[in-house]
Amino acid sequence: MKIIGVIGTKDTGKTTLVTKIVRKLVDEGYRVATLKHTHTGFDFADKDTGKHKEAGVELVVGSGEETFFLLGRKMVLDELVGTIQLLGDFDFLVIEGFKGMPYANISTSTENEFTIRKVDPFSLKEEELDELIEVIKNRSYCLLQGLNCKKCGFESCRDFAMAKVQGAADDINCKSQPKRALLRINGHPVPMNPFVQEFISKTVLGMIDALGMENHKIEKVELIIKNK
Repeated sequence: MKIIGVIGTKDTGKTTLVTKIVRKLVDEGYRVATLKHTHTGFDFADKDTGKHKEAGVELVVGSGEETFFLLGRKMVLDELVGTIQLLGDFDFLVIEGFKGMPYANISTSTENEFTIRKVDPFSLKEEELDELIEVIKNRSYCLLQGLNCKKCGFESCRDFAMAKVQGAADDINCKSQPKRALLRINGHPVPMNPFVQEFISKTVLGMIDALGMENHKIEKVELIIKNK
């Protein structure tokens, strides 16, 4: 799952740009998730869910034609991204806000070292949007795990990221990506090399077989352990 951010000051068209990027990626057949950063809370005060929150609950879950979770605490970026990865096999995650994150971004105003393009969303022509999408596909990258294993040819994950946003690195098959198993401790992803991922997945699946589940079609296993 590649990550692309949209950053900028207030009222500079961030949401407008996000919707344009998402529509174009979806039209091309990609599966896309979005994440929005806000400096305030999400207010459902006039709804039943808001009344639940006001009553003092820590987690509000809404279920109907859609499902949403309203958790009464802040989640850091890597915890959010890890959760989104568990929810679906997405090709792109488009993030609005989080201007300090170490991922490729498109800016609508102030740029930073990870900015790959600065645009005016309100005057963006169709051919310019097409070009922007190609830049996003070529210069965005997946969740940084921080192993600094050098197997990508760079000294560190950050060195790779900086080269990628500058267009000086190709896509890589990052060995630390959670392809077989994802481990999170206190909500934070823990980098694991392919051997460890394979070891954990085979161990857990072996235990499940021992429970008599071998006749079930198992696509994904989720295991949560609380250490009290």
